[in-house]
Amino acid sequence: MIASLSLTLGALIAGIISGATGFGFALAATAMWSLTLEPRLVAVLAVVFTTVLNLGYLPVFWRDIDLRRLAPFAVGCFGGVPLGAYALATLPAPAIRLWIGVLLLGYGSYRLVCRPSAQLQLSPVLARTGDVFVGFLGGVFGGLGGLSGFLPALWCGLRNWDKRSQRALLQSYILFANFLSMAWIGGLVGIDAAAGGAILLGLPFVVVGGWLGLRLFARFDTPTFNRVVLWVIAGCGLLLVLHPS
Repeated sequence: MIASLSLTLGALIAGIISGATGFGFALAATAMWSLTLEPRLVAVLAVVFTTVLNLGYLPVFWRDIDLRRLAPFAVGCFGGVPLGAYALATLPAPAIRLWIGVLLLGYGSYRLVCRPSAQLQLSPVLARTGDVFVGFLGGVFGGLGGLSGFLPALWCGLRNWDKRSQRALLQSYILFANFLSMAWIGGLVGIDAAAGGAILLGLPFVVVGGWLGLRLFARFDTPTFNRVVLWVIAGCGLLLVLHPS
């Protein structure tokens, strides 16, 4: 009973966060589900539900997707996902979550208390190199359980892109990362009958949460959107630090 309540409530809240910011489902859900669910089940649910959400977002942001902008992120992601999936299958999950939580809490808190930074000015070569590197790291975290979105979200904020450009890049990148992650996690961790039942139970709450979050997104201007992203990152980091196991 407690596990089912945790699953459905976590799916609803994480869906709202994802709809409002374009990412964060896996971060928020992992922080909440880790209290009651087995770590590798959490990873499977996060990847599957995040994929469903991003498929649902595509009709909203399809026209804003720039494949040339996505390409270097996707190239990096292709190399990062297998490494993350292997780490998920072999390394202790609590330690992984703790370090991810420390990273998110530290960076999110730092950005929230500092004055807004100027747009990151990079040459075309450095910008593309950074895109590939961020895509690679995002892929590693994606292989760890659908956590691919937060680093590209931070990177887009530093580049000072408008909110729709950020959302379009995030939705297309996360979808690409999750398809790769499902293949690798399914092979290395496995998807059993228990995971299938949990997916069916949580899916309606994910869909409703994503719809509610999209309505919030429509009300944000770009500066508000960027601050909401930082609050989500810091808050999820705090939850992971407090409850890494």
